This record gives sequence, C-alpha cells and structure tokens, in this order.
Amino acid sequence: MTVRLAIASAALLLAGCGIADSNQALDVAVVGEGSSDEIDANAEGEQPAAATATATANATPPSLPAGTATAARLGDIEYELGGCPEAERAAVADKASQRYWLCKNGVAVTDEIPMTTASGNYGLPPVGTYEVFARDRSTLGIGGEPLERFVAFYTTPRGNRIAFHEVVNQNPATVGDLDQRGASAGCFRVRKPNSVQIWEFLQLGDPVAVISN
Repeated sequence: MTVRLAIASAALLLAGCGIADSNQALDVAVVGEGSSDEIDANAEGEQPAAATATATANATPPSLPAGTATAARLGDIEYELGGCPEAERAAVADKASQRYWLCKNGVAVTDEIPMTTASGNYGLPPVGTYEVFARDRSTLGIGGEPLERFVAFYTTPRGNRIAFHEVVNQNPATVGDLDQRGASAGCFRVRKPNSVQIWEFLQLGDPVAVISN
C-alpha cells in the first residue's frame, strides 16, 4: 500500500494532547485544523483543510532500503501487513481498523496492535506520513489528566498536538474496539504495555504513516 507523504513546517504554539516545552522551536507536521485528547471536542465533525506539502529544513529522507509487506500471525489467522516506510524505525496506523504496527528497516516487526482514535468523520490526522517531533514522558490532558509516554507526530494550526499515549478516560480492555472509535479527540490511545513499547522504540524524526481515515 502506498503511503502519501505530507509534511509541512510550523512553529509549535500551544499544547494539544500535552504541554510543549516553550523553549523549543520545532519543525512539526501541519496538514489541517483539528484537536487531540486535550482540546475542545466541539471540533468533532470538522473537515481538515487541504493538505499542503512543504519540506522541513531538517527532514532528510531515510536512505535505508524498502522492505516488502510481510506476513504476521494474530492468533490462528494469517494476514498481510500493509507495508512500512523506508526507515530504520517507523509506525504505521490504520485508523479504519483501529490498528497500528511498528516497523524496522522497512519491514513490520509487530503484529497489528489495537488503538483508539478520533471518529472517522473528524479525519485527523489525515492520511500522510509525519515525523515524531516530541517525546514527553508525562503531560496533561484537557481535563488535567496525565497523558503518559506521549509521542507526538502531528500538530494543527491551533498548535494542538496529536500523539500516541497510554489510554486515558477509557477502559483499556476496549482499546481497538470499532465501536469505541471516537472516544479519543485525536490522539492514538494504546494500552499501557504498548505505550511503553512505542516510547522505547520511536525516536525523534522517526516516521509515523497514517494510511486511512
């Protein structure tokens, strides 16, 4: 599956899912207006602005060879993963199925793992490939709740960040259930062990590919 590249740059203004370090000026992906787990849910249902692709000053395309889609096993069911970006480390998110997987050197190294995202009509983050630009061990959500192991890869014109983080305000057992889609206001909620895995795996500059809305 081909993943479209949409990367832009902007100065980080405000916090979205978490509070940013105000001393840092970061190149971040900005594709459309939206929200995360800590900004107003009134934005639910808004359509994102059209994507514009602008190369960031420090975005160097990975030079490692591409891998091919690889078979993985979930229980007794064999399926084909949707491929990986050409990078040493990466994550791929399929919002339609509420699943993501991790990649190394262009090849999937995990099965599909459950996550909870915003609703489909919200559309954020849009289909595209973004770079991890912040890693906060803990930050605060819109209601003051702690968001643990916050790995941010997308921001909006409002300055709101979208990230992988440990599930909050949701029963962890329901993460990945299709009827729970929309429980998040934008961030990718994952179970605690998976948030630890992502935190230890993804580093600044690593790509996160979103392959469906």
